[in-house]
Amino acid sequence: MAAYDYIIVGAGPAGCVLANRLSADPAIRVCLVEAGRDRNAKKALVRIPLAMVTFMAPALAFLGGPKFMSWFESEPEPGLQGRSIALPRGKGTGGSTNVNGQIFIRGQREDFDHWRDLGNPGWGYDDLLPYFRRLERFEILAEKGSSAYIRFGNAPLEQQIDPAYHGTEGPLNIAPLRSVNPMAEVFLQAAQQAGYPLNPDFNGARQNGVGLYTFTQKGGERVTAEGAYLDPIRNRPNLTILPETQVERVLFDGKRATGIAYRRDGEAGTLEGHEIILSAGAFASPHLLMLSGIGNSRDLARHGIAVVADLPGVGENLQDHLDVTIEYRARSTAPYGISWRALPRNVGHVLNWIFRKRGLFASTTGEGGGFVSTDPASDRPDIQLFFCTGRANTQAASGFTGHGFLMHACELRPGSIGRVTLKSANPEEKPSIIYNFFRGDSTMAPLREGIRIARRIVAQAPFAPHLDVEVDPGPDVDSDGALDAFIRERVGTLFHPVGTCAMGQGERAVVDPTNMRVHGVEGLRVVDASIMPSIVSANTVAATYCLAEKAADLIRQSDGRS
Repeated sequence: MAAYDYIIVGAGPAGCVLANRLSADPAIRVCLVEAGRDRNAKKALVRIPLAMVTFMAPALAFLGGPKFMSWFESEPEPGLQGRSIALPRGKGTGGSTNVNGQIFIRGQREDFDHWRDLGNPGWGYDDLLPYFRRLERFEILAEKGSSAYIRFGNAPLEQQIDPAYHGTEGPLNIAPLRSVNPMAEVFLQAAQQAGYPLNPDFNGARQNGVGLYTFTQKGGERVTAEGAYLDPIRNRPNLTILPETQVERVLFDGKRATGIAYRRDGEAGTLEGHEIILSAGAFASPHLLMLSGIGNSRDLARHGIAVVADLPGVGENLQDHLDVTIEYRARSTAPYGISWRALPRNVGHVLNWIFRKRGLFASTTGEGGGFVSTDPASDRPDIQLFFCTGRANTQAASGFTGHGFLMHACELRPGSIGRVTLKSANPEEKPSIIYNFFRGDSTMAPLREGIRIARRIVAQAPFAPHLDVEVDPGPDVDSDGALDAFIRERVGTLFHPVGTCAMGQGERAVVDPTNMRVHGVEGLRVVDASIMPSIVSANTVAATYCLAEKAADLIRQSDGRS
């Protein structure tokens, strides 16, 4: 008999959800294997929301951020004049929820209905809404009066939330910021003057409009997948957690997966499992499949890997969000920043965090934003705006000194389709990644218009007392050609890779949407953002939690253990 019923590879949001839900049956033996460290949720660098700006800042590496990170890099992108893009992923139990911006946005109804229409029955919006509600403890509704300090428009925020769209008893706490910078209100006023309506709930009946984001936080501290799903059940006798264990491939007996080969502390080992579930993410899951003999047979043969299943869709269909940042210098000290004038207030922020878990350190600075359409004939947003109440930025900005603010323009459905392929059969060598930005159906027009929308908002009267000058790209960069050049030079991703093990039934599909099994083999499933057949129009972590919740049910049902 195999040592475990399920071996889950990867302890990010999907892996933590599966470990929790599958081990709820005491008769099921579950092993969760993670390449990074365990017990991260209570570490100070993870708990403090503002600390997210330190994880990718080389000057702040001494704080310990690199131990939570795994770095990939794209190949030189032809559409970016040969520029490569850094692609960080979270590492350790909790995965990227240890280091992300914590914004919790599900996506648009059309996104999930498109999944269904691509050949994935049961994956439409109405099918998934119960799972979104199941995973969620929406604090605004769960704790009446908890958000009374936030007025939105002319009424308290909590009075404008429709409970039909939210859960109050799930493991993942979703909350508004405990302290909102006054500049966020400036943004909302200016956006309304520019013609964009207020939206109190981006996860409600409609997504379009501007508002304040909600976050995976509780009591002013980050909530990770580990803290929400793993820590409450980690002492179950039928759950084993193996951290700092690098899985190198899935083992097979013919067409049936039987276990994993791994390396830990320099020593090689194997582990037997009745079923293997890959939850390692959109880069690592297809990489592991290819190393294990599942993928395009010609590519596998080129690297001397014996073919277990010829699945040409493995590693294909890579999608991500495109993002550019407009940076502004402020004349006031209302935005967060380090300066002599703001010294007393910043000392207060430290004390406010220590004693009340409020203020700057309880913020990611990305406090407000919106969803807008660049097409006058459509109400469906194709651009997401992020308004950041400081200049520090994980992608690229001046840093912490001085006062200013940022506007991100993110293209929600870029149209570029990339791929992940092997560089060699060596598990220690990262795969080759290319996005093909601005090739095929991907153009610069939506981002160009997104920048102009952001500028129109900042040009409104509420910003006048605070705005000094646009620093980057600068007001002279205004023509289509100049903006295109700026975009090619500065565009990056929002670190939301999906799609490389897409579920479906066609010849390019990798995963069966009815049970999450990999086509053509037995005993192997994939559950993470890689199974999304198309990218959602929002930060992808919410949809990842949701798909893992549904997958847990499908796995139990397909094994007759529900």
